[in-house]
Order: sequence, then structure tokens, then C-alpha cells
Amino acid sequence: MTIMEKIKVLRDETGLSLSHIKKAVEDSSTLDEARSLLSQLRIQDQHSQVAKKGMVRVVSRDNIAILYEVNALTDFVTKHETFIQFVEDLGILLIDHPNIDVHDIKNLMIGNQTLEDYRQKVETVIAERVVISRVSTIEKTNDQTFGIYMHYNDSSAAVVVLENDPSSIQEHANQVAKQVTALGALYPKWKQTIIDQVLQSDLLGQSITVSDYLARHHTQLLHATRYELGESMQEHLSCSLVADTFCQTSIKEEV
Repeated sequence: MTIMEKIKVLRDETGLSLSHIKKAVEDSSTLDEARSLLSQLRIQDQHSQVAKKGMVRVVSRDNIAILYEVNALTDFVTKHETFIQFVEDLGILLIDHPNIDVHDIKNLMIGNQTLEDYRQKVETVIAERVVISRVSTIEKTNDQTFGIYMHYNDSSAAVVVLENDPSSIQEHANQVAKQVTALGALYPKWKQTIIDQVLQSDLLGQSITVSDYLARHHTQLLHATRYELGESMQEHLSCSLVADTFCQTSIKEEV
């Protein structure tokens, strides 16, 4: 196998920078040695990097919805079964422990191990840093409806709360959640007071504002929380038309 062929194989396997891969190949005599060296180089380099890749997900049950973000260093993790399984297992754990602080999550038990032990094992398997960076718990009442939307590539998601029960407005609630997610791509510098921008924007694919759309269906937007992968909390959207009692967010400071 030529050097270029080895580089291509390792690039496809890891998604790491060509400079790291080239160095590992040049300093090794076999592909397996290059893999081992590449893993060492990656671990050495991780302490100086901020993890901003990964996944944003939503889980919900009854009157609780939880937005959460798990970060790593490269996009490669989103195709790694071990990382994906960890993110899914975390969601199941979080919905059983709403409003938990992100720093306390590590002590929860999952099977016969703590979540922190599980996270460290995942780091070993994927040879990347893994960080649970933030968790938002949104609570509603029985006469309110969650609207939930997750972008297909797990890069963004939103949860909204609408007035009235789900039997009549669930589809409309999900449409508004999709709108909140889409507007974030257009206006990434969200502030706490932008909910009016959502209401006055034209609903995706329709010549009607969100405000008029909701009025047509006899409901109103009470709350919106939106995550964009890797964003800072200055860009984070969580706001309500009523008192800010819907959402509690916990953030890991170093991310």
C-alpha cells in the first residue's frame, strides 16, 4: 500500500486533519502502527482543543421535554455507532431525571456503571474527547402542547410550548418548532428578546406570519428553546411570552 493509499484509508476512518495523518503514516512502517501513533497524537492534542462537534437531541415524555448537546472534536463521531449509542442512552437517562444539573449527570447509574465511567469508555473507543455540554429541561402543563423539531443531521433542534392541548394543535406546534430552528440559521446571534422575530416571520413555505398562523388555529406561542451545535450561550435562544418558568438550562462551563 502506498503512502497516499494509507493516508486515504486513515482519513476515511478518522476524519482527522491531513497533517496529523501524514505524520503518522510517515513515522510508521505499517498501517496498524500508523493507527496507533495517530491515536496517540490525537489524545496529546485534545487538551488544547474545544469540543464543538457532535449532536443536539430532544427527548420528551408527557409534560417534560429535554434538549441536550453532546460534543466531540470531529464530525466523524456522528457516524460512529459507539458515540451515537451513548447519545441515545443519555437521552433515556435524562428523561428519567429532569432538571438535573449537567455536573451531576456523571454520577447517575446506567446499567452497572456510572455515566462517567460509560463516557470514559466511549472516549477510549472513539479516541476523542466527549463532553456533555448542556441540558435544558422544558416543562408544560396538561393543557399546553410541545412542538419539537430536530434537524436531520443533529446540528440543531428546538422545543416550543403552545397554548391548548395536543389533540388539536400538535401539527401546528411542530411547524413552529421547525420555524424556530430555521430562523436560527438566518439570524445566529439570538438574544433573549427575539421571540417577536419568530412571531413576525413568514412561516416556512407559506405566505403567512407565524403570529397569524397561530391565530388562525386559536393558539399562541408561550415559549421557545433552541440549540445550535457548538454555539455559545450568548447565541442560545430560550425565551417566553410569559414568565420564564418553562425552561431550566444547565451548562458545562469549559465548553
